[in-house]
Amino acid sequence: MSKKSFQDILLPKVSVIIVNYNGKHLLSKCLESLSTINYKNLEVILVDNNSTDESIEFVTKNYPSIILLKLNKNKGFAEPNNLGAKLAKGEYLLFLNNDTVVTENFIDEMIKVIDNDKKIAICQSLLLKPDGSIDSSGDFLDDLGVVYNSKTKIDQIREISSARGASMLIRSDVFKELNGFDEKFFVSFEDVDICWRAWILGYRVLVIPTSTVFHSGGSTIKKIKSEIAFHGFKNQLAMKVTNFEPGLSVKKMLLFFCTYGVRELKIWLDYTISGSTKISSTEYEDNIAPKPSFRIIAKSILWIISNYGYLLKKQRKINKNRVYSTAVLKKMNVLHNVKQ
Repeated sequence: MSKKSFQDILLPKVSVIIVNYNGKHLLSKCLESLSTINYKNLEVILVDNNSTDESIEFVTKNYPSIILLKLNKNKGFAEPNNLGAKLAKGEYLLFLNNDTVVTENFIDEMIKVIDNDKKIAICQSLLLKPDGSIDSSGDFLDDLGVVYNSKTKIDQIREISSARGASMLIRSDVFKELNGFDEKFFVSFEDVDICWRAWILGYRVLVIPTSTVFHSGGSTIKKIKSEIAFHGFKNQLAMKVTNFEPGLSVKKMLLFFCTYGVRELKIWLDYTISGSTKISSTEYEDNIAPKPSFRIIAKSILWIISNYGYLLKKQRKINKNRVYSTAVLKKMNVLHNVKQ
């Protein structure tokens, strides 16, 4: 990193947190792009999930200014990011995937928006695939709490239900207020959960299209699809328990299983009878978590039952501090009626 000017020092400090697991082949492009950005008042923290591919040696040799935290085992995404946040000294935390290549103004463009309005708690970069097509212009929740990834081409700042953790900027004080990522999620949808909780507390979440980041997507999790499918499904169920109001959470859970079951049956019948289905998504695309099998669905339900005490405690805390009800969030279009 180059020396900071007086003007750079006046800018809020940003702590970039990268979680890595056997991603040495990705880190060279990611860290090289990060070293050439215009924003200079930052620190970079790399949390390594006990990699065995010489990731630590590569970073130590080539990027000695990076703060390294090596864990003794793979702890997923949520806990390592929380540990990185505890080391961070920045006014803002920027969670960045190791399979990204950033553009020189990506931090500047988010800071100039978020730093002017304390109600804006979280921003996401516009995520592009390596070929330049849209990877994500934000995540959205339907009124059952199901998460959808938008791939709509945008040129204006807009509110989104959730920012993606591939390039997510959040105020450090708000991150602490929200108790960080839920570590029981391990991996998948922890970014959605924290953004949903931020909305509930009265904050805003935006996507900034002038902040662009290239994202390969799923480079690590493709290796552990069944585990990701489990965490993805049980985490979506967990959010319904905790982030809706108590009575509403039961109703939403029942409606989800009825709707999900009917939809999956319809898709199966369509393919069995005609070899194709008209059930598709135009504006939205399913999140990255693989589709769960019946065994994984059953395992997820058992997890919810065995962790129900924890989930109820979290639900009570969220609702005790709630600023926006689910009804208000629907009126604000934070929860959408998504047409399949």
